[in-house]
Amino acid sequence: MAKTVKVTVSMPVEDVERLKALDAAGAIESVSGYVAQAVHDRLDRQAWLARWRARVGDPDPEASAWADEMIDRHFGTAASRAS
Repeated sequence: MAKTVKVTVSMPVEDVERLKALDAAGAIESVSGYVAQAVHDRLDRQAWLARWRARVGDPDPEASAWADEMIDRHFGTAASRAS
């Protein structure tokens, strides 16, 4: 198992409540483990994207705008994803 260190983070109250409810229902192993995995996954995606951009360059601005529009249409605003 990887060495761990305790950190403190600030999160929206609603997200913490949802995490605690999942934990209480036994749907996740632990809040800490869930958050740690989410951070790990996000870091992996960021690293992959950096390698991809180094190899092929940034996406076409028109294609990015179209993709943002489609994601917004189905999942909400880009601003909420950027935070």
